[in-house]
Formats: sequence, structure tokens, C-alpha cells
Amino acid sequence: MSSRAVKRLLKERGYDESAESNALIERRERELQAEAQATSDSEESKPQPKANMFDLLMGGDNDESDSDQSELAVETAPTPKPAVAAAEGKRRTKGKKKGKGKKSGAPPAANDSEQTMEEFEAELAKLQQQLPEAAVEDVRVESGKGKGEALGVVLTEEQQRNRALLVADAKHLDSEAEIRRMFGSAAVKDKGRRLGAASLGKRLTLSHPKANWPAMRAQAGIEMRAADLEADQAEDPTGGSWFVMEHSGRFRSVQAEFLAAVMTHSADGVAAIAHHHPYHVDALLQLSEILKQTGGDFAEAGELVERALYAFEIGFAPRFSAVSGMARLAFRYVESRTLYLALFRHMQFMSRRGCWRTAFEVNKVLLSLDPVKDPYGALLTLDFHALKSRQYEYVCQFVSDWSWSSVDLPNWAFSRALAEFMMERQQGQGSATHSMELLVQAILKFPTVVPVLWSKANVGVDDVVLTHPYFQDEVIADTSAMTHMQLVVQLFVERHTPLYRTPEVARWMQEGLLLALESIARNDTPQSKQEAQKRLCTYVIPENISRHVLVADLEALKAGLPEDIRTAESFAFDPLPPKDDVNVYKVLMGGGARETRMPGAFEIDGEVYDMEDFEGEEGVGLLQQMINHIRLRVGLGAADADDPGTSSDEEGVEEQ
Repeated sequence: MSSRAVKRLLKERGYDESAESNALIERRERELQAEAQATSDSEESKPQPKANMFDLLMGGDNDESDSDQSELAVETAPTPKPAVAAAEGKRRTKGKKKGKGKKSGAPPAANDSEQTMEEFEAELAKLQQQLPEAAVEDVRVESGKGKGEALGVVLTEEQQRNRALLVADAKHLDSEAEIRRMFGSAAVKDKGRRLGAASLGKRLTLSHPKANWPAMRAQAGIEMRAADLEADQAEDPTGGSWFVMEHSGRFRSVQAEFLAAVMTHSADGVAAIAHHHPYHVDALLQLSEILKQTGGDFAEAGELVERALYAFEIGFAPRFSAVSGMARLAFRYVESRTLYLALFRHMQFMSRRGCWRTAFEVNKVLLSLDPVKDPYGALLTLDFHALKSRQYEYVCQFVSDWSWSSVDLPNWAFSRALAEFMMERQQGQGSATHSMELLVQAILKFPTVVPVLWSKANVGVDDVVLTHPYFQDEVIADTSAMTHMQLVVQLFVERHTPLYRTPEVARWMQEGLLLALESIARNDTPQSKQEAQKRLCTYVIPENISRHVLVADLEALKAGLPEDIRTAESFAFDPLPPKDDVNVYKVLMGGGARETRMPGAFEIDGEVYDMEDFEGEEGVGLLQQMINHIRLRVGLGAADADDPGTSSDEEGVEEQ
């Protein structure tokens, strides 16, 4: 078998061309060349064939022609033929007669050096045994799950375990395909799929563009580059590759108009920008939120979010793979934060449609962008989506293997017990011994869950039990805010209660509570309860949990946030920017990172504008004046340049 074929088959089987494998492949090439040379020598030593009578009649010199043909066969035998050329040759000779190839008198090339598939399998087994174990492990790490995509890094065993929990299945990121699997193709109103992404050289996984979407004549002005964050990467234990989103100059000019519309609370202005620039991601997300808050079409609102994901995905860097579990996105940059929000919104709409597996895979992608800091609190929803999509083994595996951030939370403790209970039922086990032990541990560790969850799930328990002192808060709560423990418990109960309302689960919960009460009566309670109380019974709410509450559509819990979060006005397209915010539009807001959340006024070149004081034509004129100031300040120049996000409708108007 030729050396190129050996390399190709080794690569298909997952072997990378590392230093060790290169040496082995080169040695195999030398062996093949030696075999080919030996074969050619044996061919020359063979007795000459009998003279062809037709050659004698034509007066040809048989000895000389045979010698030339033998040399030609020896020279061409070890030379590998490209697969494309071979295929083309087959197509060219497909219609020819079999006897035509014999007119030249050239015998077929020697094929004694070619291996059968059985011989190659044996050679491949030898190579696998000779490869060092470290090299084989590196190849496995560098290959994406089911993708064969080299990540260019060597991961530790801990990093491999954590990364395996973040790898998303691309085939389950299509909500329409999930609906077809559940209800059949008739349940999906087919709007068709466009091929625009193929023409731009992109393979889409997060979005699935529809034929009725506006045409994207070029990229939407969102680009991605590798992040130059040495300090961040030095502290990063995940081994991932960091990236940053950037806006083009044309996008920034439209962004200035968008910010002016948002600050004037002009829903019509946001809708106009989304119409004329149909792939301006911030306008799409803002308009989607307006539709949702005003009781509009939720299907249309979800489609706007998916269109924003499409614009993002077109601008992804070639090395960025959202499903690999190793792609990181720096959250402190305002351009990057929009992708986090788009994924969170998309996950919400998938849950609303009942596409739980799609929501689960999107949840993993959201967590993988920054698994340590988890800016949007993806860990607070990942277990829920895993249970709803019946990924019970994943929940147990996650609690066992995850080490990049804390899962010592009420939702994961109870979800692990429930997942174990569901697996025991699937396996037909009569007793739920292990799941019962996990449930008792969760009750004893997070006892304040019991009164709330058992009441909301309508589990039949005496009220005297629910008022037991062990199940009450040990601190006097401030009526104006919640502690960290109270907030995470309420988040868990509000979201997970439907999972505990089935009769089988209710009986299991009753039995677990009785066993927990027996442990409490024996004073056999774990030290973990005191540790959890010390860690979570504080009024200092982490920033990521506060941001999660703001975007999770849980209005009842927003009143429990700290006062500075409750009183600060927040933009829907950028809720609660981080403390280390890097915002290129900060100058347009007239203040620092925190001030961007309170858009009351707007300063440019020392002049303060308050749009709420102006109405009618005067307000429109001031708005245009502000936009001109903004363009001059950021160096955008004239505004008549062709915008890649401009719709075909606007283009036709401009041509007229």
C-alpha cells in the first residue's frame, strides 16, 4: 500500500502526525519502497515471455520493447496515484471497451507490493502497539468528540473529564428536528432552509437560517479574533482557547443609532433599525425582548434571537467551535457579552417550545464559553434541562467529575438524587436504595428546601413536620432582600417543582423526609449543613446569580436582589455589565462601566443631552445632532458607506 494511503487511513482512524507517529510512518515508507524495489528486481530476473507472433509480423523488436515496458512498470509501481486522479480515470474509461487498453502492448503495472485489507489491519495493529501511550492519549485529546477537530493543546486528565461534560451534540441543536422526532414531520411548518451559509464557507450548528429571512449580502459586521489575554489564560485551569468578538466600523455607526433609540425608550426606533439592518444583533435581541414583554408573538421573538445567533456564527473564527467544549469567550468585552445573552435567550425559547434536548445542548454551549466564572449562571439551569431531556446519567456524572466551579448547590444535590431515582425505575429495580440515600443527604444538607418544595409540589406531609426548627433559616432575613441561600433555594424551587409532582416521585419524597427526620431525632446530622449555612447565608449575592435572576423572567425573585441592583436601570441588551467591563461605547454613555446601566443622560464633548426633555421635531433634530457627534467622535466619517447589515428593501430605496 502506498505511503499516502497509509497516512490517510491512519488519519481517518484518529492518529495525528505527531513526532512519534511520523517516525513510524517514515519507517513504513522505507519498508514499502524496499519491498517495491525487491519486487522490481524479481520481475527483471523472471524469464522473458514467449514472442508475440503479431510483433514478429510487424517487425517489432520484442526484447527491446519488453525491457522498456519492464522499466516503466518498475518506475511507476511505487508512485502513489491520487484518489481524485484515479476516480477521474475511471470516469474517462467507463464507456470504453475492455480490449482497447491492450493495443499499446504495455503489461499491467506490478501489484505485488499492494496489501490486502487484512494485511493492512495487521500492520495497523503493530503500529498501535509501537506508538507510545502518551502519543495515543494526545491524539485522543486533540480530536473533538465525533469531529476529529484538532484543538492544539494537551489536556490533563482532570481537564479531559470536565471538557467531556461540555461537548455539545450538534445534531441535537436543531429544535425543528427534535419536534419531528417527537411528533412527526407534520408537526413542523416547513419554511425551507437557505444555503447562504454554504456560500460564505461556514458550517452552522447554533442557528438554522430560514428561507424567509432577509438575505445577508455580506458579514453582519461582527468578527472574532483570538484573545490576547495572557493574564486571564494564566489563571485559566480549563486549557481552552480564548476569543473576543469585535465590531466593524460600519457596525459601530449603526450601534450609535441603536443606543440613541434605546436611551430615548423608542421601540419604533429599535424596530426601524432591525428592519433596515436585519442582522444587527443588539437590535434583534432588544426587539425580541420588546415583543416578549408586550405580549407579542413569541415565535417571532424566538426567531429574532436565532437570527442574531446566525449573524454571530457567520463571524466566528475558523478555530472557534461552539460545540467542542474548549472555546472560551471573554465576557468583559461588551461585543462578546451579546453572544452570551443570545444563547441564554435561545435556551429560554427552546424550553418554552418544549424542545428540552435542544435547550440542554445550548445550555452546555453557554457554560463552555466561561466554565469557571459562569457569567449567566448556566449551572443553575443545566441540571433542570438534563432531567427534562432524560439525560439522567449526565447529571450523576456531572456531580462526580465537575471541578471547574462549585456544584455544591441545592439544585444539584436534589437533581442528582432524582436522576438516580429515575435510572433505578428504568432499570426495574424494586427498591430505590441509592437514590434514597442521596435524597436524605440533600435534605440534611439543604433543609430550607423542604418547606418550600414539599408545599409547592403538593407532597402530602403534615404541617408540623414542615415547621420543624431544623428546616427553618438560622438567620433573621432582611425583609428587603434575600440571602444567597434563600435566593438559590427559591430559584431551584420555582424552576424544578414540576419535576416532583408525579405520584411516584411524591411517595419517594415522603419516605426520604421520614428517614431524614429519624436522622435529625438521633442528632445524626452532617457537618455539611453548617458549612453550607456559613457559605451561603450572606446578603452578598454573586454577580452572576444577580444577572441570572434579571434575565430568567422570574419577576418574583427580582425583589430579593440587593438594593443597588434593584434600583439600577439596566439595558435589556446588556444586563448588569461586569466590574472589569471593557466597553468601546462607554464614551457614548458619558460615564464608567457601572453608569452604562443607568441611562438618564448622555454626554459628548462636555455637552449633556437629556432626550426626555424634547419631543416632536426638536427631539428628532437633536437626535440627528447627537448621531453626528457620535460618528465624528469615534472616527466613523461619512455615514453614506454601504452597510453590510442593510436589508434589500433599504438598498432598493437608496438606488431610487
